[in-house]
Amino acid sequence: MRIVASVLNGPMGRRLINIGHMLTGNFVNLGVMLISVAIAARGLGPEKWGSMVIVLALASTIERLIRFESWQPLIKFAAEEESDANPVRMARLYGYGLLLDITTATLSSILLICIAAIFAPVPLDVAAIYALAMLCRIVGAPGAALRLDGRFREVAYSQILSNILRAFLAAFCLWIGAGVIGFILAWTVAEVFNSLLFLWLGSKALKRQNIPSPFSVSLRGLRKDFPDFLSFAWTVNLSTTLRTLTHEADELLVGALAGHGAVGMYNLAKRVAKLGQQMGAQVQTVLYPELARMWQSGNYATFRSTIFNTQLLLSGTGTVIAIITWFFGEWLLRIGPGAQYVAAFPLLMSQVIAVLFIMHSIPAKSALLSMGQPKRVLQIFALSTVIFYAIAVPGVLYFGPAGASAAHISLAVVTAILLDIAWVTHSKLRSAAGQRAVEQMPAE
Repeated sequence: MRIVASVLNGPMGRRLINIGHMLTGNFVNLGVMLISVAIAARGLGPEKWGSMVIVLALASTIERLIRFESWQPLIKFAAEEESDANPVRMARLYGYGLLLDITTATLSSILLICIAAIFAPVPLDVAAIYALAMLCRIVGAPGAALRLDGRFREVAYSQILSNILRAFLAAFCLWIGAGVIGFILAWTVAEVFNSLLFLWLGSKALKRQNIPSPFSVSLRGLRKDFPDFLSFAWTVNLSTTLRTLTHEADELLVGALAGHGAVGMYNLAKRVAKLGQQMGAQVQTVLYPELARMWQSGNYATFRSTIFNTQLLLSGTGTVIAIITWFFGEWLLRIGPGAQYVAAFPLLMSQVIAVLFIMHSIPAKSALLSMGQPKRVLQIFALSTVIFYAIAVPGVLYFGPAGASAAHISLAVVTAILLDIAWVTHSKLRSAAGQRAVEQMPAE
């Protein structure tokens, strides 16, 4: 018991507690979200649900292609600035992130409406409604403030409220027999509520750190004061763009080549399998700030052990999810969305296998970003994206959604292997360089 208590009271214990909050919140959050998805899929049927999936996939693809993941460069640069602890400079840094968030949110919402109006891949009225959710999605800078303040509980549980609201609105739509417009309104209201809640929580986190509001300080000369911020953000955004082409735009590919009914089945399988992927992403929110501080302070041994332990935890969790899916997946599809979606079980199983490898690779990606190696991540994502589409396009043409699922497995395996090789190699090189420097000090 003393050993357990000492572990829980130490840094690793705090890490595990924070991860526990993220995983608990993620389980509840995804469970509530799946209820909303099941209600919408049951109420609309495969074809109409597939039409709604196309709208959401197009919006998500646009948003992720344009939006900067501003929380990642913010965490890296804020960790470097913490030693100086200049409140005004920190506020300006957060203001930089907020300006990126606002600009990209505005551009993505306008682009969705323009694409719907000009090319008409989705109904204009549906696109215009959901564009409001995209306009309000300013979550990068608030997310960075919460993570650096150690408020992982708020990050984990804030989305639960919006997803509960989404579930109630979806149930109401099912009760009144609403169509796609009704359900897209439910999604939009829930997304706007979540964005506003996140902004409020982020502002409270800044106050607790004695950092003034970013809009109360001058935001002139940001590129001069933080010359490397935008280049780091661009590189991270390019990596996110490549991931979007495989994790969001794949639904547009399936819809174009296999039809709305097929993409409805495919999306449902991805939604259920996303449990593991979101768990890994939530763990990254805890891990990344810690790793950035460890690497900055030169604590390389703890850095490596933290990554290995987290990979073991995530891989074990992914294996458990795969086993549960194998035994209970068909039953869950039958009682949730309905018997007409049971045919999606093979897609679900293959997506779960892909997610297992994605979960394993997430700590490695955080490690490389903490080391200041976003270009290496970009190179790996570029190669794996080429492999994905080389398999997905002919696969969907010949085998339907199953071809895209097979491409996801190949993508995940290649990415996991290459990220592991990259972070281990770079970590060893830095450790060896540091050791040589220490050995040479007495001689000088």
